[in-house]
Amino acid sequence: MGGRKWLRGQSLVEFALVVPILLLLLSGGADLARAYFVGIQIADGARQAGLYASDNPPVTTVSASGYTTADLQAIAESNAGSGTGLLGCPSADVTVTVGATIPYDSSGSYYQPITVSCALPLLTPLLPSPVDIGSKVEVLVVPQA
Repeated sequence: MGGRKWLRGQSLVEFALVVPILLLLLSGGADLARAYFVGIQIADGARQAGLYASDNPPVTTVSASGYTTADLQAIAESNAGSGTGLLGCPSADVTVTVGATIPYDSSGSYYQPITVSCALPLLTPLLPSPVDIGSKVEVLVVPQA
């Protein structure tokens, strides 16, 4: 009878030693899946911001204007931060950087680099948090005549 109690105690100690490692692996896998999902959302937000920039070019007349950085930020946030709860990147952590234009030809057309990034806070302890996830697009913008 004493031997069975000892075996139950040994099993309990082994269980107590293995459970934290299994939980750490499980939460790490969940964070990896979240990061992959957020990466897809960030890439989608960058593409949508690029499409908006190419569809709303600046007009060459004096009074009219095209897209603004605030417009691109709003579009990227609505696409990249569209996940619900723990799945998405918090909208406050989505940043849009509009780079310097790169001339394309003499007609005034140019490439516009747009970078969308997110500082994703991880749920798993012991891992460095937040993780930066980003996507960059370069779109050709042809000003309207």
